[in-house]
Amino acid sequence: MNEELINQIVRRILSEPTFQGLLQGNKEGNLEAINAVKLDALVLLNYVPDFDKVLTALKLSYGADYTLSIIPSEQVFATKPTLPEGLAWITPKDAFSKTTWQKILIPTCSANTLAKAALGIRDNPFSEMIGRGMTQGIPTTLMTEHLGFTAQTPKAYHELYEGYLQTVQSYGVDVCKTLADGCTLKMDAGRVASVDGTVYSAQGPAVTQASQYQPTRFNEKKSGVCEQNSCSQEVICYEKKYLADKDAYGIAEETIVIVKRSTVISPLARDTLKSRRIELRQETEGGRL
Repeated sequence: MNEELINQIVRRILSEPTFQGLLQGNKEGNLEAINAVKLDALVLLNYVPDFDKVLTALKLSYGADYTLSIIPSEQVFATKPTLPEGLAWITPKDAFSKTTWQKILIPTCSANTLAKAALGIRDNPFSEMIGRGMTQGIPTTLMTEHLGFTAQTPKAYHELYEGYLQTVQSYGVDVCKTLADGCTLKMDAGRVASVDGTVYSAQGPAVTQASQYQPTRFNEKKSGVCEQNSCSQEVICYEKKYLADKDAYGIAEETIVIVKRSTVISPLARDTLKSRRIELRQETEGGRL
């Protein structure tokens, strides 16, 4: 049997909470052992001047949950930046032959890469891997921070790429402004995501920005469901200590899930929640959000 297939099966087994009872040690140790299992993420890295900042943010944001393998662009390969511990280079050939990718990350997405992803063009390793990821349903996240647009960019040209962002989001791609944001700019009816990370209404003025998001306050809990005063969106209070991938599939799409600070969430469950447009929130001390 293929070694990579065996590794994938083992990861799937370890991600299930029912396996906890078979592990030795106390309950907290079991949860830590399960949470330590990392999945495979492929990083498509375009050239940017500040590699150290990008690579450090990449490790901080995704290094705990994923083993990060990086395909460099030709410019990146020529500069040969030093990778932080835990990150490794991979050739396009090896990336194409690997069958266990659970995540594709594009932290320094260029305008060229975005346009090709939106139009379905697959003429280089980056666009080919993005196309394969979409075809296979691999969760994909791109960041807009390095698209290169400025206040001097003509409005029509700006709108062209905002359309490309809307298109890739319709393919299921998560769009974030930066690695540190860690949230998706969601496409609601009559709204479009801007290349600078702002979400605009179809009528024109900006209505919100990912980095300025403020959580809504809740005043009470009843029967495990939080009731919100000003929004009809369903809110679920998840009481279990472990949230697995199969639990994520049992939650209705486009709901809000409140978890306790001690709740352990598997990496697969996080990806499933994102792909099903389920917003994850965490209680702070005292039970407030």
